[in-house]
Amino acid sequence: MRPRRAQPTPDPDATPKCRHFGTCGGCSLLDQPIAWQLHDKVAAAEKLLAPYLAGQRIAFEQPDRAPRHFRTRLLYPVRSDRDGLPVVGIYEFQSHKLVRIEECKTQDVWLTDLGKAMETILREQRVQPYSPSSQRGVAKAVWARLASGTGEVLAGVVTRPGTFPQGPAFAEALTKAARELPYGRYARELVGVVHSISDRDDEFLLGDRHVPLRGRDHVVDRRDDLDFRVSAGSFYQVHAGASALLYAPAMTLCGDVKGQRIVDGYGGVGGFGLRLARRGAAEVTIVEDNEAACRDAEHNAKKNGLANARVLPQPYASAQLPEKPDLLVVDPPRAGLGEKGVQRTLRSQPRRILYVACAADSLARDLGALCANGYRVTAARLCDLFPHTEHVELVVRLEAAGS
Repeated sequence: MRPRRAQPTPDPDATPKCRHFGTCGGCSLLDQPIAWQLHDKVAAAEKLLAPYLAGQRIAFEQPDRAPRHFRTRLLYPVRSDRDGLPVVGIYEFQSHKLVRIEECKTQDVWLTDLGKAMETILREQRVQPYSPSSQRGVAKAVWARLASGTGEVLAGVVTRPGTFPQGPAFAEALTKAARELPYGRYARELVGVVHSISDRDDEFLLGDRHVPLRGRDHVVDRRDDLDFRVSAGSFYQVHAGASALLYAPAMTLCGDVKGQRIVDGYGGVGGFGLRLARRGAAEVTIVEDNEAACRDAEHNAKKNGLANARVLPQPYASAQLPEKPDLLVVDPPRAGLGEKGVQRTLRSQPRRILYVACAADSLARDLGALCANGYRVTAARLCDLFPHTEHVELVVRLEAAGS
């Protein structure tokens, strides 16, 4: 039997307390009640988007208590201490000085413990941290992804190109350490260890290629009666409650989609597209240019028996999209659609658009272009996937004039 973590008693305070708050750059609003955070986020978003809302308010839902331990993605840079040994953690705000994380009120507890175990293993194996300034060393970062619906975890190390002779020993030691970590109400299982290779020589921490060292190169999550395979190189929402916070209200904004033709732009592993296909859409085209995500989306459509979903492996801005779909969903990265993405959207002439944005400023820019070309905002919602930070997730529905 694995050891079990004692269940914590309810925190009577309105705000979580963390020993690293004020130095760690991971969150900046932890000392503010969640109601204050949401009020300020909504107010700022409504001010920025006011020219396009036509007096509409941005809907949101306030949780009963401050969210805790919701983050399912760990990504720690690796740096040298004074003795040249590796340390891992989170950067201080606007700094490359590391804070070694002993606790975290936003990250899953088991992942935080796994991060500490990874540092210990790197130190024991004398893995040399990579230095961007000298371009020497090996390890750039450690990472882990939790599929909170199943408890499966994938973890690994990011290195510069070249051999990583400690890889097999690192994988074996991490697998052993993971088995010994206590867990709470929900079980956790490390199903694979991956060597990620970064071809960049700067501070960027994500790998470009992924080689399994032990076990699988993916996790399987179970959400909304759907199975999602998520590989090491694929994007996936990092909030454990994304189904309730993002996908459920987004599906409500989409309305009845039975018999409709839908395009899911920047579709990833099929988060939106497969949910819409399950709800009875006649045809769903998932547009994605990340190779790993395309493979995952194709697998997920087949695994879930959704023959009405297909994957178009092309960049959204230059994709050959179906003309005049009933609904176009776009979930671009923080930079937004940009001029090329907006033009691609307009050429497709969708009847309705569901724009999912993780940056309000790029959303405002793109709304300006879309609204100037015949679309109007009919609903907007803030989905708080990033509590205790200034970041926001916004979902906006637009309709073509005359719809």
